[in-house]
Amino acid sequence: MRDKTKAIKVLGLFIAFLVVVPVISIFIEFGSYLFEAFASSDESRLAQISGNLSHFFEFLFFRFVKDTFIVAFFVLIICYILGVSTAYLVSNYNFYFCKILENLLILPLAIPAYILAFVYVGIMDYGAEFESIFGFRIDIFNIYGVIFVLSISLYPYVYLFAKSAFKSESMAIYEVGKIHGYSEFKIFYKVSIKIAMPSIIAGLMLVLMEVLSDYGASAYLGVDTFSAGIFKTWYDLGDPYSSSALSAILMLCVFALMYVEYKERQKSKFSFNQDISEFIQKRDLSKFKSIIATLYCFMILFIGFILPFIWLGYWGLKDYKLFEIDFYILSLNSLILAGVTGLVTTILAFILCFVARVSKGGKFGFWILKASSVGYAIPGAAIGVSLMIAAAFIGEIFNVAILGISFSVLIFAYVVRFLATAIYSIDGGFAKIHTSIDEAGYMLRPSYFILMIKLYMPLLKQFFLLSFLVVFIDTIKELPLTRMLSPFSFETLSVKAFWYATDERIYDSALPSLMIVVLSLFVLIFTHIFIKAKRARS
Repeated sequence: MRDKTKAIKVLGLFIAFLVVVPVISIFIEFGSYLFEAFASSDESRLAQISGNLSHFFEFLFFRFVKDTFIVAFFVLIICYILGVSTAYLVSNYNFYFCKILENLLILPLAIPAYILAFVYVGIMDYGAEFESIFGFRIDIFNIYGVIFVLSISLYPYVYLFAKSAFKSESMAIYEVGKIHGYSEFKIFYKVSIKIAMPSIIAGLMLVLMEVLSDYGASAYLGVDTFSAGIFKTWYDLGDPYSSSALSAILMLCVFALMYVEYKERQKSKFSFNQDISEFIQKRDLSKFKSIIATLYCFMILFIGFILPFIWLGYWGLKDYKLFEIDFYILSLNSLILAGVTGLVTTILAFILCFVARVSKGGKFGFWILKASSVGYAIPGAAIGVSLMIAAAFIGEIFNVAILGISFSVLIFAYVVRFLATAIYSIDGGFAKIHTSIDEAGYMLRPSYFILMIKLYMPLLKQFFLLSFLVVFIDTIKELPLTRMLSPFSFETLSVKAFWYATDERIYDSALPSLMIVVLSLFVLIFTHIFIKAKRARS
């Protein structure tokens, strides 16, 4: 059995190594570039490299840093306000339609930020709906527009984490606050927020990762964030060295954030209230306050989901391309690509989680899963650049062209990017399986392959479906990787929607965008129902 365990561990290490290759390749490329700059004896080459670096740091780098910092700072603040306030209201008070709004407030997650940008550009266009009603228009082709669409799109991350924390707070804490004469508002900001802060910070970290990863909204609205800058230096300026430098710097920033968050979590100690009867109970609001709370939650939902969905539905269903074969070929391309990616990613996640399981909770299994999950924290544009470098290097060694003609690089990039979500889904399923089942299986001395197929697969069917669907819809929505690595003349819904929008054919982008949102909405609703059912059973 030990030999079998070593073999399965080697397989896990190999998969984890493949996932980490993009991270390694970007730093190798950046390091070789710096080495070439300092070690080259060719003065003209040295001058060229020095000029590129000088131009990059003097005119581009600090602009990318400034825009990224401003966007991230204000998006975090707005997401904090919207997510925490709505979560506290639906968790602690009874008001009109509160149960319906509690479920609907997650729906903006179904609309990617770049599609929200298309929608609000269309709404705010000259002579469009907003100007017709109010008599003036708002220009969102600026940093304020990026902050707006990212905030509206990403606040549900904070909402979900904060709502879970608020609902698990103890009633005794509320009563102690009342004994000390605290008002409802003072209990909110003096007590409840502080108790829920670890969960809120977790949600904000996800928001920050998404902001750093965003390419579509920033590039479309003309803001030079890091991800948009990676594209600009590679494609527009024809400077792959500066692009690789920017990717490496962005990766270092992400790793630093992950490390700080990990250390802070290690230092903090928290307990969880296990007695459901002692959870805080909802209080009734007065009629006036109920109306205000309902309008506040509804307006956020209206701006983040209802209005964009109505606009996409109106212009998308009016589009004559709905009756053309090209649209359905485009949809089929996206569905096949997402289906293959979902299947491959789920299989690899299952193997990795199985390796961690047979390692019996040791550090090996822990670090295998952590290393394999690193791609989710890395922006898509950075993964794209690193894989283009790796593919070009492999192409030179074997004298074969990979980029532009093969789906393998694109699917591999998707796997690197989304393997973490699949691991999270399937590892959650493994956690539900008691270790006594493992021991019963080991007594029969089967091969690991038989153990995977006969024992664990039947027990994890629901979690396989969840993993597949989450990766499937993430692939449908992904924009930068698809733009960078897809084969020539191959288009997906996200790329086509972005191409229409950047070509100033904003209304033509509605139909492919609507298809993306409908598919995302289906998966979001299914996942929400699945999680609620799982909690009810437990």
